[in-house]
Amino acid sequence: MGEWKHTSCVLCAQNCGLEMEVEDGKIIKVRGDKSNPRSQGYCCRKGLSMAHYEHNADRLLYPLKKVNGKHERIPWEQAISEISEKLLKIRDEHGGQTIAYMGGGSVGGQMEVPVGLKFLNMLGSRTYYSSLGQEFSSTYWVDGRLFGKQFYPSMPDTHKCDTLVGWGWNGWMSNQEPQARTLILDHEKDPDKCFIVIDPRKSETAEHANIHLQLKPGTDTLLLKSMIRITLDSGWTDEDFIAEHISGWDEVKPLFDGWDARRAVTEGCGLDFDEVVRVTKLIATTKSAIHQDLGIYMNRNSTINNYMLQIFRMITGRFGVEGGQVVPAFLYAIGGNSDERNPKIGRSPVTGMFPIYSVFPPAIFPAETLSDDPNHIRAVIVSAVNPLRTWPDTKAYEKAFRSLDLSVCIDTAYSETARECDYVLPCRSYMETYDTVGFNYSFPELYFQMRQPVVPPLSGEAKGGSEIMLELIRGTGLMPELPQSLYEAGRDGITAYGMELMMYLQEHMELAGLVPVIMAETLGPVLGSTNQALIVALLVGASKAVKIGANAMGYPEADDPTQAEVIFEDVKKHPEGMILSTFQCDDFRLLKTEDKKIALHIPELDAPMQ
Repeated sequence: MGEWKHTSCVLCAQNCGLEMEVEDGKIIKVRGDKSNPRSQGYCCRKGLSMAHYEHNADRLLYPLKKVNGKHERIPWEQAISEISEKLLKIRDEHGGQTIAYMGGGSVGGQMEVPVGLKFLNMLGSRTYYSSLGQEFSSTYWVDGRLFGKQFYPSMPDTHKCDTLVGWGWNGWMSNQEPQARTLILDHEKDPDKCFIVIDPRKSETAEHANIHLQLKPGTDTLLLKSMIRITLDSGWTDEDFIAEHISGWDEVKPLFDGWDARRAVTEGCGLDFDEVVRVTKLIATTKSAIHQDLGIYMNRNSTINNYMLQIFRMITGRFGVEGGQVVPAFLYAIGGNSDERNPKIGRSPVTGMFPIYSVFPPAIFPAETLSDDPNHIRAVIVSAVNPLRTWPDTKAYEKAFRSLDLSVCIDTAYSETARECDYVLPCRSYMETYDTVGFNYSFPELYFQMRQPVVPPLSGEAKGGSEIMLELIRGTGLMPELPQSLYEAGRDGITAYGMELMMYLQEHMELAGLVPVIMAETLGPVLGSTNQALIVALLVGASKAVKIGANAMGYPEADDPTQAEVIFEDVKKHPEGMILSTFQCDDFRLLKTEDKKIALHIPELDAPMQ
């Protein structure tokens, strides 16, 4: 018999709780973790297959360097030295902006990202690509305009709604909601609830729908505009909500004047008009939540469709209410504000694209690399993603990678991307390290789990992603000289360390932006891993709302310097995950608009909406 250990799945953003039976350093059995407060024992076949992803023949065991077209084993010291030297040479000759960072975190772990991004900035670059910019940039951009800042993306409160709408979502197979199949079955079978699917395909999810609007492919825009027109004609708008919480509706409303909803629905979408009216009424007048997914995010008119979905929600009062669209509780944002109207937000040199949520869209990378522009991308550090197979235009990506002056892959497996890179650095798997993710998807409770190692590293040479980034920072000579007192302060506890760090930063304010790097470097060795130090940094730097909510859960008061240490000790005792905080404020106080209202009018979309 092996030992059962708590962990989570890392194969989609739901991160369902798992228990793994480990024997002789190997996972021999996997089951859903009933003690996990969010997934409560639920998991899908992906989670049950976790042993395959941990124990497979493609695992990387030691650093590799490409010599005469083939990878050869080299020592870590050589790898870090050569990569560091080449990065500095490229920076000095062509500028830091020609160096890019890709991935750094995935649906399994994100603690490498703050160190990786700081390293990128130290090199003089902000060119960061991730899958967030491939799938969700349109909705992040729209939410940023509506809410006054690109910060926390809004989400449907699906588990508390009566009418559940899956728009372009095959949740039965892809999940993308906590306990997705349980959620679907609950709405399908409960006579007081309704499950609506809007999808051109009779998907596995649509088979469970009470109502399936099987529209023609690519006609979502016509349907959304028609639903809003039907809502206006039928008087289903929430006028009190609009008056209290929305600005700009008078500018937006004329965009739907004269729209022939019946013709658009029947001739354009190929749907029965009366059925669409019925669905529109259910969404507009009941406790409804719309889960849009890849059928919207990766389809034509993605930005306009996400915008109209928000218009539909807002004018029917379905934002900031239970069972509607909410801003979930987050310990930390998984992106940053990068409103392109700010002149300080740089654009890419070749395509002129701006970042959204501080991330550039992966689709532009080949063009930004295969160019004669003197500022084109010349070096890439890619980690925890496989862009040569999962990002757009594989052939263009392969050509772009082969043209680079330097390519470095940090990964657990010898992937297609690793095969193309000049250097390959072996990373520990998510089952071999401490880590966490920002996909909490909970409200008003803040669910949090620090995943702990369940198996020993397969290779003694593999390192954690954030540790590799720290080695590169040291190797390039960019690590600031830090006092010995910081390396020692953590021995007396996190609170004592925090006080020492605060005093140090008061005298060195120019280093305040490097707090993640400093804590990983000086507190990491005391805690036994850089990722634990980075999680402490999240707790120390948590928002006031999180700290007040943690106090409501019984932790020390928000301004008590011991709060982070007490919470962290509790986190370590609950590898199955826990409720860390309960948010005490509503969504409207989170808005960053001057009047604390939703700024519904986006002028740039006036013409495309006509």
